Amino acid sequence: MNKIKNEKQFAEWFKENYKKLGFSKIIRGDINICPDFVMLRNGKEIKVELETLLSNFLLHKHSLDDVDEIICLIKDVELKKPVIVVKELTYAGPRKITISIDEDIWKDFQKFCEENDIIASKRIERLIQGHLGEIQNKKGGKK
Repeated sequence: MNKIKNEKQFAEWFKENYKKLGFSKIIRGDINICPDFVMLRNGKEIKVELETLLSNFLLHKHSLDDVDEIICLIKDVELKKPVIVVKELTYAGPRKITISIDEDIWKDFQKFCEENDIIASKRIERLIQGHLGEIQNKKGGKK
């Protein structure tokens, strides 16, 4: 498993490979609470949070006081805690992007999504995917 799509897969990998990262034992592991793991390294307990993207630590509203180290696949922000980036794994999950949209169009789109019980990011992803499909069909038609 070299491609990781989510934190659950990352935790499964971690449980099998924690010794590669210098830990000797899992004391506690539960990805439903922060920290995800309490580990043993050199006789000392280390509170560890796993994140696919380091910025998810902020998104999940975790406190830096609750962890000693953060282990991630992609370090996309700076935090004032030790961070280990697992370079042997590839993050294959959703990417965060920044886009600029006219305010009125965005408000209308948000309202549309709320009224139709749609997640805006999934809808945008499908629109992009549909557009790419149209381009491929046009290119295929020119052959």
